[in-house]
Amino acid sequence: MSEQLGFWLFTLPNYLLAAAMYTLMGRFLLSLVFKPNSELVIWRVFCQLTDPILHTVRTLTPAMVPSGLVMVLAIVWMLLLRLMLLVIILQTAPVPRG
Repeated sequence: MSEQLGFWLFTLPNYLLAAAMYTLMGRFLLSLVFKPNSELVIWRVFCQLTDPILHTVRTLTPAMVPSGLVMVLAIVWMLLLRLMLLVIILQTAPVPRG
């Protein structure tokens, strides 16, 4: 039972961080195609999903960083959080011996 719990304690946060990271990447790529005030549904959905993350990263980022770079920094932060989660899990969870 504890193996399954350990599996989900890593998998669920990793999945959520991955989904956030790839959604930010999607918004970044869409920003190259669409105008910032576009009314297309796909653009509005990506904006609604990623705006809370971008607002959080903006508050943590110095004001001298341009707004366009905040999205790239948010992607990097998500990647770093996933790597930190992996390191924490590898150091705390028992490694199976084969």
